Amino acid sequence: MNDRIMEAFSITIITIATIALVTATALEVYTKEPIYLLLIKVSAGLFGVGGPLLGWSIAKRSKRGKK
Repeated sequence: MNDRIMEAFSITIITIATIALVTATALEVYTKEPIYLLLIKVSAGLFGVGGPLLGWSIAKRSKRGKK
C-alpha cells in the first residue's frame, strides 16, 4: 500500500472515530438512550485501527528519509 494512501486512510478513520465520539456524547446528553454505547465501541475500534496505521505510515516514511 502506498504510504500516502495509508496515511490518508488512517487520518480518515481517526476523523470518523472523532465524529462518532461527538455524536455518542450528544446522544447520551440529549436522549439518555443506550445507542451511544454502540457508537463508543465502534469509534474506539476505529481509533485502535487508525492510530497504529498512521504511526506505521509515518515510521515507513522516516525510514526512507534516512537512507
